[in-house]
Amino acid sequence: MKSIRPDLRDYETFSLYKFLKEKKMDSLNENVFEVVFDKNEYLYEPPKVENYIYEIVTGAIKLGGYSEKGDEYTYAVLHTGEFFGNLMYLNGQFSEFAKALVDVRVRVYDLNFFKKEVKSHPISAEWFFSYLTKRWYMAEKKLCKVNERSITDKLNFLKTVYNFNVLDANGKAYNIHCLLTQKDKGDLIGATRQTIANALKNNQFVLDKIPG
Repeated sequence: MKSIRPDLRDYETFSLYKFLKEKKMDSLNENVFEVVFDKNEYLYEPPKVENYIYEIVTGAIKLGGYSEKGDEYTYAVLHTGEFFGNLMYLNGQFSEFAKALVDVRVRVYDLNFFKKEVKSHPISAEWFFSYLTKRWYMAEKKLCKVNERSITDKLNFLKTVYNFNVLDANGKAYNIHCLLTQKDKGDLIGATRQTIANALKNNQFVLDKIPG
């Protein structure tokens, strides 16, 4: 019997919006819209409860949380094509903020609509499982790398991960790594801002070996 499992070896090029649009759904325009957020503007932050899932059409954002003292920390940087938001599976424990690194255009999906449509079609369901697995793998890989290396090696690893350009909502190109503050870099590799500053000062010749 022929398998009905969708072939998503090229899942990274899959467009959920295009897939839903090709289905000519009457409810698409009622549940999906686009918004532009300015650089350093919060897309959302606690305690506001969001009932949306976001797709970055163009630009980059950072995700983070808050320490016990209320200080912000960054734990992820996402760019064009990535999805984020509160899927409402954490029983009220979701306390994330999302902040624009550049002027960013996002596609906003009503949460119930997003979950229903993703689960309703084998192709979109397989794509979403693949996407979540990729995000999970990248988070584990980053955690492994930053726990095994010296500060200089950690910074070099961070540069290899984020040394690429994205276009903002106005078509202007930005290098992701250059957008990260010393505190952002420290948060992403588990170091203080002062430690990062000292490492950058003392080992700039090593860091400069990485292109870009």
